[in-house]
Amino acid sequence: MCNELSPPAELQALVEQLGARDWKVAEAALAARGEAGIAAAIWGLSHPNVRVRVGCAGFMDHHGTDACFAPLRQVALHDPAPSVRRMAIHSATCQECKPCPLTGDLVGLLDEVALRDPNRRVRLHALWGLHRPQDPRAVAALKSILEEADPELQIAAYHALVSQDPTYQGDPIGLHVRVALSDAHKSERLKALWGLRRLPQDPRARAALEQILRTETDPRLRSYAHHALKQQDPNYKAAFDAKARERGIAAARTRKEF
Repeated sequence: MCNELSPPAELQALVEQLGARDWKVAEAALAARGEAGIAAAIWGLSHPNVRVRVGCAGFMDHHGTDACFAPLRQVALHDPAPSVRRMAIHSATCQECKPCPLTGDLVGLLDEVALRDPNRRVRLHALWGLHRPQDPRAVAALKSILEEADPELQIAAYHALVSQDPTYQGDPIGLHVRVALSDAHKSERLKALWGLRRLPQDPRARAALEQILRTETDPRLRSYAHHALKQQDPNYKAAFDAKARERGIAAARTRKEF
């Protein structure tokens, strides 16, 4: 880590402190150093300690300039640690927190990560970033991901695609049903079930939700399926509400007896 391009020892120490619990002190000190602090954080993106690399990428979330985009891109595509790649994607994507938006090819970077990164959470971060700006390359990448039929990514890809192209129709019911019934990560299945509460009534949705209530043991998945089925099937809602009223009346009678 020590060569003619290395920052002064004082700045190196601050960079390494970005990987510690008291990182906020180091962040403020580096930010106060202006371009020299930013250059030090860029240097820290190649530090052997993963936490330091995460801290340096995170520093660029609020303090990044155009000088940071190319290093962030390199890290997002090639760092061996998913946590570092994920933070680099976040810092490259989040423009609201910076003094000035970065002007690099963000869509090109997000497309590449969303299509090729081996880590689910990193790909999801890229997909969340593809809601904007509108770009035909993003539309093509998102449609490609939907065609993969990977339940881990389909809900995020669908919402990003609708944001990119409001005229896109597709088959949202079929997509949400597939993910809800899949063996995807629980968080993705919950998103699919939540989506079925907001989509038009459809017999495919009712059948899938009834199947989940018959076979699923996880309480959160069952709860989400129950509330979605109340929206999808008026008869189910009416029957459930009637039973709830009967239980309420019975409980009130019991209280009066005592």
